[in-house]
Amino acid sequence: MATSSRRPRLVRCASLCSLACAFALGAACSGADESPGQSVNGGNGGAQGGSAGSGANGGSVGTGAGGSGGFIDAGGGDALDPDAACGLVTERAQAFPLNLYVMLDKSNSMAGYKWDAIKDGITAFVNDADSAGLNVALNFFPRSGPASCDQSLFKEPPVAFGQLPGHAQTLIDAVNGEAPNGLGTTTYPALGGAILKGIENGQNDSTTKNAVLLVTDGNPQWPTQPPPMCGSDNPESTQDIAGLAAAGYGFDPSVTTFVVGLDGVQTSFANAVASAGGSGQAILISSTNAAQEFKDALKKVRGQALPCEYTLPTDVEEGKISYDEVNVIFTPGGGSQQTLLQTDDCNSGGGWYYDDPSMPTQILLCPSACEQVKADFEAGLDILLGCKTERVK
Repeated sequence: MATSSRRPRLVRCASLCSLACAFALGAACSGADESPGQSVNGGNGGAQGGSAGSGANGGSVGTGAGGSGGFIDAGGGDALDPDAACGLVTERAQAFPLNLYVMLDKSNSMAGYKWDAIKDGITAFVNDADSAGLNVALNFFPRSGPASCDQSLFKEPPVAFGQLPGHAQTLIDAVNGEAPNGLGTTTYPALGGAILKGIENGQNDSTTKNAVLLVTDGNPQWPTQPPPMCGSDNPESTQDIAGLAAAGYGFDPSVTTFVVGLDGVQTSFANAVASAGGSGQAILISSTNAAQEFKDALKKVRGQALPCEYTLPTDVEEGKISYDEVNVIFTPGGGSQQTLLQTDDCNSGGGWYYDDPSMPTQILLCPSACEQVKADFEAGLDILLGCKTERVK
């Protein structure tokens, strides 16, 4: 989180002030911005929802840090055998919908191998079977024309949200149709606009999770010097831009900000924004193998951004399979399958639980299991139906 007592703001001013009140980010409207429009604000009063919680890191998954694992240790093979007589159905666990707003830096410095890496990485990511179900939107910065503090200019992505895999070709065509040609790195309004869209998405549908992925190779730099003040914020300030991410992460509904930094970005800037946005550290890409590293970075973001909340399989929901014949199978990248134990109290060990034991609608991972799944972007999570549920003893 940003440590400053003054956090940059997400607020709509002038004629757009009514929506700012709906967003309730705790900042009064004023005409002080260089350009009127919607913006993100931590404000002196702080963002709604107070300090950042754990919701964007897997939802409120119950009762604390939770045990030391909660996996079965049954010798040679840790998981229940999907081919066992009791195993009727095995299906990939379906996380609750994730809206991922990708904000790509297309300033001049991104030309060459960096942009080639972006195109290859986006193409691989949207065509990856593990990305199926994600709702992805795409935008680029800086915009053509005079630079402006107005975050609302970046709120609506030119490539609107669409679900993968059906939306894949639209995203690929958009990236292939762009080329680095911008002066300056106007990160402040670009990030603010993307966060505002995430907030709006969450307000419109509370079942979705929302995240922003900022991809850049440079530090914030206004094309004209000295840069204008955006209200009370300096658009080149690491502290003020990190404050936007903090405001979005602390808001309810929360928006997580991820940062992928290509060669040239200042590590301290990228990490400050990622930390404030609830995603920990930025993912930094070197110049030696940029294409593969960017592909891996997108997989990692996907794994960390997906919530640790899963829909109840249809056969269970329809009563074809009993609630006590459900098992959650975790397969680490390159490792052997493991069965997560069901629990009533994550503090007593175990890997998962139902949101409502008597009438469940969701499968939730305990914090320790959630962190293990998110740490391994090659991991898979499956639901085995028909075998008696393995529980913490």
